[in-house]
Amino acid sequence: MSFSSVSSGCSLTRQRKCLCGDEVVLKPSGTDMNPGRRFPGCPKYPDKIGKMEKQIKYMKEKAKSFEDKVKEYEKKAQEYKDKAKEFDNMTQVYEWKIKEMNRMERKKIKEVKTMERKFWMKLLVALLGLVGGCLFFNYWVKDEGIALPR
Repeated sequence: MSFSSVSSGCSLTRQRKCLCGDEVVLKPSGTDMNPGRRFPGCPKYPDKIGKMEKQIKYMKEKAKSFEDKVKEYEKKAQEYKDKAKEFDNMTQVYEWKIKEMNRMERKKIKEVKTMERKFWMKLLVALLGLVGGCLFFNYWVKDEGIALPR
C-alpha cells in the first residue's frame, strides 16, 4: 500500500508542460459549476485569448470581405443572366422576323411565277392571233382577188 501511495505522490510532484512548452500552473475556475476550484492551465492563457480574439476578428473581416465579393459576383451573375435573357428574347424576335421574311419571299416568288406564266400565255395568244390573222388575211386576199400594193 505504501508503494501505491509513493507512486501517486510521485505523479503529483512531476511538473506538466503546456502545448506551448511552458509549465502548467493551477488557476481558479470562474464557472458556476466549479466556483473557485483550481484547474491546471497555461500561464499564457489571457495573452493567447487576446491573440485569438485578434485572429477571430481578422478572420471575421476576411469572411465579410469574401461575403461582399460573393454578393458582388452574384450581382454580376444576375446581370449576365438578365443580358442573356434579353439576347434570347432578341434572338427569338429576329428568328420570327426571318421566318416572316422567308414566308413573304416565297409569296413574292409565287406571284412572280404566276405573272410570268400569264405574260407567256398572253404573248402566246397574241402570237397565235397574229399568225391566225395573217393566215386569214392571206386567205381572204387570195379568195377575193385583191391585189396588194408593192
